[in-house]
Amino acid sequence: MNDAFAELVNEDTSQNKNCEWCAESHLGIGKKTSYGAIIVYRIGKEEDGWFATLSPKTGGDPAHDCTLQLMSTKHLTHFCQLGANEKRAANYGIAFAKLSAALTQLMAMESPQFQVTSANKEDAVSVATYGKATNWKEKKEHLHVKLFPFRNAIGQPYTVDSTFEKKHIHKDKDGEFVKMQPVKKVLIDKERLELLAKKLMKCMSETE
Repeated sequence: MNDAFAELVNEDTSQNKNCEWCAESHLGIGKKTSYGAIIVYRIGKEEDGWFATLSPKTGGDPAHDCTLQLMSTKHLTHFCQLGANEKRAANYGIAFAKLSAALTQLMAMESPQFQVTSANKEDAVSVATYGKATNWKEKKEHLHVKLFPFRNAIGQPYTVDSTFEKKHIHKDKDGEFVKMQPVKKVLIDKERLELLAKKLMKCMSETE
């Protein structure tokens, strides 16, 4: 095993007192974090557990969109560490599946015209994900995965999408580039945020 890889996989994943997400990992379902996110899901114990929050902000339409964030109870910093604990890996799969299903169900409840698939792509809505693990030598940020409706400004094709290469290419003195809509996070109305949290928790409890 490569020494650098071994160091990463075997690093100390105990909770970091300077990490706000480690601090959140002990909060119960329905509780709010210091910045207003709401805990909507938990699974497992400290060694192998995961928890999810509903963010108080969205990069989409605050009247229709939202973002869920999934994190481990241990201070993992890279995806390759998931396999170090079989139960942790299994709980990750269960948590990801439940959050995806709950968000899709929520979108269906809130949009009468909602379609998972459609002949008209403009009518089809899907759930997108974004995972983040940082440069392990420089910043030990808590690994997290975000789930959100793939539409509007936060539904733009990214570099890994095949549709990205179809975007119109512009040129200037610095080279080639494509245009994209700016994404700005905005607060979700407090009452709506709490209602969304209740709906999500209900969706997930129904699949227990």
